[in-house]
Amino acid sequence: MTKEKYLEMKKQAIVWFTVNIIISLIAITGGILVIISKSRHIPFLLMSLGAISLMNQVLITPAFNAKKATEEQHPEWKELSTKGTKMPVEDFQKGFLISVAALLIVITGFFMFYRPLPKADPTVSNLTPKDVQILQELEEDIDSNISSDSNSLDIDEAKDLAEKAQKENWLKRDE
Repeated sequence: MTKEKYLEMKKQAIVWFTVNIIISLIAITGGILVIISKSRHIPFLLMSLGAISLMNQVLITPAFNAKKATEEQHPEWKELSTKGTKMPVEDFQKGFLISVAALLIVITGFFMFYRPLPKADPTVSNLTPKDVQILQELEEDIDSNISSDSNSLDIDEAKDLAEKAQKENWLKRDE
């Protein structure tokens, strides 16, 4: 491999890794929003992971492996700067298309699975009139029990109630 080809590979690895990090940050932000909104986050995360894996497989891994193999043969080339090096047009076009596809997958997945939480109107109560009546009765019962010091049901009353229940056959048994 020539020095120019090595610099092109090094530049590609840096550029596509940076683009991959940016798309990953967008996916992480979208994932957090989807999780917070209690939407279906697993399919979104799988779509994002697939898009980022596609970029890794097609763009970053080949460039990184070629760069690493060349650096083993020529360790002095590690120090070379990629400033002024241009990427080949066909590699740039391929990388651009794959990056745009990955970004579109992440954005499309976000809009497919993100469902914002409905905002509750604090002025509107979702209690029915029957619920309000039950709440008022419970509050009255609680207030009446708090004011009395004695037990609300003594033992004699409980025995009388049990005898009445037995006579009237409240607890029906199949014998």
